Parts: sequence; C-alpha cells; structure tokens
Amino acid sequence: MEAFTVRHPPLCSRMISNGWYSSAMVGLAISGATDWLDGYTARKMGINSVVGSYLDPLADKVLIGCVALAMVQNDLLHPGLVALVVGRDVLLVSGAVYQRANSLGWKWRSWDDFFNLDGTSPQKVEPLFISKVNTVFQLVLVAGALLQPEFGTQETELYVTLLSWLVVSTTVASTAAYGAQFMKKSSGLIARKV
Repeated sequence: MEAFTVRHPPLCSRMISNGWYSSAMVGLAISGATDWLDGYTARKMGINSVVGSYLDPLADKVLIGCVALAMVQNDLLHPGLVALVVGRDVLLVSGAVYQRANSLGWKWRSWDDFFNLDGTSPQKVEPLFISKVNTVFQLVLVAGALLQPEFGTQETELYVTLLSWLVVSTTVASTAAYGAQFMKKSSGLIARKV
C-alpha cells in the first residue's frame, strides 16, 4: 500500500536547511497522516505483504534520517544523537536483509523472490514494542526541535534536551533488544543444524 503514502524527505530536508521550520513541520505532519492512512487502509483491506513489511519501516527510517541530518546542519539536533539513530537504522536494515537472505539459503533468482512477491516464502519484518516507542520519541523530538527556533523558550529547550536523552536511551534499548532477538534466533538455527 506504499503508493498511498506521501513522503518526500528531500523536500522536507530542503525546507529545514532553508529555515522554513513551520513548512517542514506541516510536511512531516502530512507524511505522518498519510503513513497512518496507508497502514489503516492495508489492515482494513487485508493487505499484508512481505514487501510492505520491509518498505514501510524503510521509508520511515529514510524520512527520519534525512530530516535529522538537515536538523544537524542547522544546529537543531546534536550530531552524536543523529549518528546514533542513523547508525541504528542502518544496522537494523542490514540485519533484516541479512536474515531474509539467510532464510532463503542465500539463493534467490530475482528480487521478486527475495521480497516474496508471489507469497511462497513469507518472512515479515515485525518491529519490537521498544522500537515503536523509540519511533514515537524520535517524532516528538523532531517536532519539538523544529518548533523551537520560532516558538521556543528556555523552558521548552529543556524539554527538547530531555527528549533527546529519551531518544538516546530508547535507541540503545531497542538496539540491544534487536541484538538479543538476533542472537536468540541465531543460536536456535545453530542448535537445529547440530
């Protein structure tokens, strides 16, 4: 259902780079609304594809990554925080691709096979609860940091700092949780082979 989602990270990033924070905020709100509508429509229509389970979180990560990098450029977010978030996302995407390739025995004829477009070997990406919490905190942080230059005070700046630390903690926690999940699956596969 990704076709219904309106996401344009370069446009939002360009708005941020040019200091059009309110416009970028509107663009991100539209992105969030269309993402929710996309998921809602897919659930109501019973569309439950493997490729969608890969593309939806990937699109979210690209959007957040592009916006966060533009915000670093304008000193709205700390570079270390953004490096942590983007690094985690790269690690998660790489891990999902690795797991999918491993589940296929590293043999597939085309990307159609890899993404299971015909539905013969499903293996969907399912986000952990802590990862969903992390995403919510990331979105709230981005919104707060975008609003800070035009509407912020010293008090709201403190909230942005606290949100930054929440994002750091949930990013580390979700990375550890995915690592533990990966290790558990890997040890299960090794045990079955022995």
